[in-house]
Amino acid sequence: MKKLFVCFTMLFLFHPSSVQADRIDDLEQKIEVLQKELKTIKEDQMERTRLQLESGYGEFSPKTEVGGYMELHYNDTVGGDNSTTDEQLDFHRFVLLFNHELADWIQFSSEVEIEHAFIEGDEKSGEIELEQAYADFLTGEHLNYRAGVLLTPIGIINQHHEPATFNGVERPFVDTVILPTTWSESGAGIFGNLLPGLSYQLNIMGGLEAEAFSAATGLRGGRQKAFKTNLEDLALAARLEYKGLPGLAVGASYYTGDSAQDLDVDGDVNVEIYEVDFRYTIAGIDFQGEIAQVDIGDAEKLNTILGKTSGSDAIAEELFGWYLEGAYHFLPLINRTTSHDAALFLRYEDYDTQKTMPGGFAENPAFDRQAWTFGLTYRPIPDLAIKVDYQDRKNEAGTAEDLFNLGIGWEF
Repeated sequence: MKKLFVCFTMLFLFHPSSVQADRIDDLEQKIEVLQKELKTIKEDQMERTRLQLESGYGEFSPKTEVGGYMELHYNDTVGGDNSTTDEQLDFHRFVLLFNHELADWIQFSSEVEIEHAFIEGDEKSGEIELEQAYADFLTGEHLNYRAGVLLTPIGIINQHHEPATFNGVERPFVDTVILPTTWSESGAGIFGNLLPGLSYQLNIMGGLEAEAFSAATGLRGGRQKAFKTNLEDLALAARLEYKGLPGLAVGASYYTGDSAQDLDVDGDVNVEIYEVDFRYTIAGIDFQGEIAQVDIGDAEKLNTILGKTSGSDAIAEELFGWYLEGAYHFLPLINRTTSHDAALFLRYEDYDTQKTMPGGFAENPAFDRQAWTFGLTYRPIPDLAIKVDYQDRKNEAGTAEDLFNLGIGWEF
């Protein structure tokens, strides 16, 4: 009986342990399976993340660059009461740049701008604008391809208009009313280097709209800005630039294109632009200058169809302007080791949006203008400029008013 009790006791003690061990083994196998599944899920997630980063989808990748620039301006009329610029403080523009390397030979660039800080439906306020959005196909030193929304390669300022790159709070008048900076349009083109130091650009783009030309601001209103661009008339824009000598850059631009579009005018209203410019730096002194001429064909017929009969609104056959600027970087005289920069500058401009009128149309002397702009540009760092200037403006009608300008602009 005692032996039987011992047997039952042993059976009772060891049998559950065996069952427990089997259960533990089963749990360990399940845990191992779960660990393998989790590892697979993690590896899949890491692979998806890697692909997203490489493609630029989902997050910014090392191949994506974000930048921008912005300007805050104060403008005040001196000796007059011009309501548009009298004691006015304006956050003139806020611009974001997004660039991405789609492949080692395909680069995407874009520029989105908000002007005057506030957008309100159909009200006349600020505006948001896509200034650039194009892809570069880099196939070699001498020949590359570009397509999208492009800045027209005309003049100094149009393609390089960041606030720290030029003197003066406002852009030069020649680059505002003679050459309509900033001027972008849908199109395609080629670019590259012809010789060491000599580069070129050649674009086929949507043309201007002659219906929106004006006597005061010339071609500026005729920019289609890539908004449902009317392709009835195309245009060609070209630029050569030489930078083969230290401190020197010389450029020449040409534009030609009909601009009648769908306007029922007896003519094509062909627009031609001729422009040359230079920039030269030596011993802390900068010089730069620009000459631009615009010829408008069939201007007489255009004025007739648009009902522009007086000198105050008639469009000219020829617009012409030029400027010359000098700047002296004087801080090294005060502190040779400073990393800051400050330059005193002086610019003279002569520009006339009614240089030559078509037969039977009188010019308005108010549009034959001159301006002296002098001031200071201070850069505590290269990408930030604090500017102050005074503009002594004249016109042949004696109605021009002077301006005092103060501004800050920065880029990143």
